Amino acid sequence: MKFHIETWGCQMNDHDSEKLSGLLVKEGHEPVASAADADLVLLNTCSIREKAVHKVYSELGRLREEKEQKPLLIGVVGCLAQQDKEAIFKRAPHVDIVLGTMAIKQLPKLVGEAAAGRKRVIDTQEYPDNHLFPPEVTQRSSTAKGLVTIIEGCNHACTYCVVPTTRGPERHRPVADVLGEVQGLVQRGYREVELLGQNVNSYAGGCSFAELLDRISEIDGLEWIRFTTSHPMNFTQELAHVLVANSKVAPFLHLPVQSGSDKILRRMGRQYTSAEYLERIAFLGEGRNRLSLSTDFIVGFPDESDEDFEATMRILDQVAFDASFSFVYSPRPGTPALKYKDDIPMRVKSERLARLQARQTELTFQSHRRMIGCVLQARIESHEPTEAGHWMARTGQWQNVHLKAGEDSTLPFGELVSVKITGAGPHFLTAETL
Repeated sequence: MKFHIETWGCQMNDHDSEKLSGLLVKEGHEPVASAADADLVLLNTCSIREKAVHKVYSELGRLREEKEQKPLLIGVVGCLAQQDKEAIFKRAPHVDIVLGTMAIKQLPKLVGEAAAGRKRVIDTQEYPDNHLFPPEVTQRSSTAKGLVTIIEGCNHACTYCVVPTTRGPERHRPVADVLGEVQGLVQRGYREVELLGQNVNSYAGGCSFAELLDRISEIDGLEWIRFTTSHPMNFTQELAHVLVANSKVAPFLHLPVQSGSDKILRRMGRQYTSAEYLERIAFLGEGRNRLSLSTDFIVGFPDESDEDFEATMRILDQVAFDASFSFVYSPRPGTPALKYKDDIPMRVKSERLARLQARQTELTFQSHRRMIGCVLQARIESHEPTEAGHWMARTGQWQNVHLKAGEDSTLPFGELVSVKITGAGPHFLTAETL
């Protein structure tokens, strides 16, 4: 069959889609670029926020119309599949396959059953070895970096978060497996990897996460190592030292704070105070000055007062994050926070979010302007120039770069080049090759 996978959500979902694609290709199926050309469409879903769920069901509505015009198998995989299970069939009866996050290796079996005419095939079981996916099967996307899952699931219990339900408890890949996969990626030409996990820095697959970074950095030919996402409770002094001292670890840290209010942090179950979060940032010492630091904020969590929100604004300014991802609180099924009374008007939530995002835009712009005149290494992330005539690249600090080159120049996709930063905006840097 010809198949098409649509992906929502995080880097883990992106990588899961690479795995799903590899399983189907191994069975002789062919990937195509659009649902219109496919016999099988898989929606690899996110359920971290209600808006993501609405997008999935909206797309399922569109696919129902396509299915009325031609034979088409439709599958829902990923976090929404794990969360809603059989309820998906009730809400969208035209769905043929539901496959959970901890059963992705069962995809060929379910596709075979659906193709044979079996209705509503489903597998949302928790297979204990599902995280031990054979990397050689993965169908890699044409990207400048290779994604490598090192841990799946999360043992923290944040009251707003559905991840422990949709991804399960932590399962750690053995260090030898991780090193072998990275070595294989380097042999295939990748010069950058991103280590993935719902709580990546709690890794304990035979060594600490800091030690894993050092061991991966010893692989010849590898230039940069990134990782996401980290929990402050697992951000150690050892890890901070490696981040600052190891030149192969990209100078970028995403460390979600969620709120600046200790009261709200307690209600969120985050296990730290704002002072303890700042203490962990201080682990970086003077190295903080060369790092790009980003975070997450949830605005409008139940019982967030004006004073609580002002505490969030203070920590935003105190740390001066280079970037952040911020959202209005979204109640999720089965989470402890559902017992809290969510009585903050949406108007207030939206005003707070707009104010926070406006201030973050100012801070990001300031951070970018400080880069003007600097000479940096940036990795080429486009195969050709855009219609505007620039190439897309990215710095080690994770900044987008619009790169000018000679009119007839061809820049090497996936390779590092030296660039001089010539301009800055709130969303990207401009630069020229040296």
